[in-house]
Amino acid sequence: MRDEVSDWLSHHFLHLKIDQEVKDYGKRGHHYITNTSAYKETDRLNHGNIIDSIYVVDCSGSDSDSTFFTLEDVHLDVQAYELHDPVDSASAGPDRNNSTPTSDGEEEDRGAHVRVTQLPSKHLVGIWDSLIFDDPIPAQLLRFTTRMMSIMKHKDLNPTIMNWNRLILLYGPPGTGKTSLCRALAQKLTIRLGKQFTHGKLVEVNSQTMLSKWFGESGKLVGKMFEQIHAMADDEDSLVCVLIDEVETLTGSREKAASGNEVGDALRATNQLLTALDRLRHRPNVMVFCTSNLLAAIDSAFLDRVDIKQYIPNPCASAAYEIFRSCFNEMIRCKLLVPVDDPSDVAEDHSPDAPMQQQPDSDWELMKSVSFPTLAEVNIRLWNRPYSPGRKLCSLAQRCEVSSH
Repeated sequence: MRDEVSDWLSHHFLHLKIDQEVKDYGKRGHHYITNTSAYKETDRLNHGNIIDSIYVVDCSGSDSDSTFFTLEDVHLDVQAYELHDPVDSASAGPDRNNSTPTSDGEEEDRGAHVRVTQLPSKHLVGIWDSLIFDDPIPAQLLRFTTRMMSIMKHKDLNPTIMNWNRLILLYGPPGTGKTSLCRALAQKLTIRLGKQFTHGKLVEVNSQTMLSKWFGESGKLVGKMFEQIHAMADDEDSLVCVLIDEVETLTGSREKAASGNEVGDALRATNQLLTALDRLRHRPNVMVFCTSNLLAAIDSAFLDRVDIKQYIPNPCASAAYEIFRSCFNEMIRCKLLVPVDDPSDVAEDHSPDAPMQQQPDSDWELMKSVSFPTLAEVNIRLWNRPYSPGRKLCSLAQRCEVSSH
C-alpha cells in the first residue's frame, strides 16, 4: 500500500503542499471528472476503494518558509494506518480483574490507576492541529522522538554506549496544553513509526490514585502498574506510550521529604518509580511522557534520567488570538454563531435551542465574512477599524497575555 501510493503520487504530481488533501485517487463512490475529460483507469490507485483519505502533513527536513515542495527534491515517506474506535480500557494488561484485595480485606479500585487507548485512535484525531504554541515545539519534539526511536531500534546498536532513556518531561504553568501535547505525540509517533510497529497503545497513569491510604501500599501499586506495562511491551510490534500526568506526585524530592519528616510511603513510591523506569530503558518499544506544574518539587534523580525537559509557557498574544479564532470559527461552522449582514436580519428567537446570533451594538461592527480573519489580515486590513470583530478579538488576546504575566 505504501509503495503503491508513493509511486502514484510521484507519477501524478510535480509539487505537494503541506496540509493538502489529495483527491481523485480512486476512492469508492468518487467521480473522476476534470475540466476536460474523465480520468483513465490507469490514473486510479489499485487499492483506492479502501483508502479513506490521503493527506500531506509534514516535511521533516530543514525549516522552510514555503509550504510547497517539489517531489524531485524530497523523499516521500508514506504511512498507511487504520484508526481505532475509542475504547476506554481501565485495566492495563492481561489481568482484567479491576480490584485487588488490601491488607484488611477491602478492595482497592485498580481501574482508576491507568487508562489504555489503542493507537492510532479516532478519539485523538485533530488534537495535533488544535495545539497552538508560540514556537514550533510540537514539531521539534516529534522529529526528535521519531529519529531517536528509529535509531535505538537498530539491531546492532550497543545500548550501553548509546544511552537514551526515552523519557520526556513537559513542565510549565497549568492549562498550557502539556497533557494534550503528550497525547498528540503518542498518536503521531504510532503513525510515523508504522513501518517498525504495527500498532500502539497509550497508557495514561493517574498518579493521584497511586498513593494509597494504606501504609506501604503505594510502592507496591507503582510496581504492579509497571509490571503491566512490561507485559504490554512483550509484544515487540507494539509501541507503548506511557503518560504520567503531574509526575511530581510520584517523584517528589526525597531529600526534602526526609528533612521534613514526611511519611516514608511517598519515598518508597519514588524509589519504586525510579527503579521501574531504569528497567524500561531496555525496552526499545516504550516511550514515557511526563508532565508537571512544579519542576522544583521533582527529585533530582528523576530529572537526571530525563532526556528532554521542555518548558511549555502561557501563550503569547498572537497564539491566544489563533486559539480564540479557531474556537469561534468552529462555532460558526456548527452554526452556533451566525454572522449577519444586516441588523434587521437578527432573529428574535430566544428559545434554548436557538443558535447564538450577533446582536447590533454601537461599539461593534457586524461581521461581513463567514469566519474570523487571520492575525495578518487583521493587522493589514483592519488596523483602522477598532470595532471590527477581528480587532476586538485581537484586543482580547492582548489582555490575556497581560493577565498571564
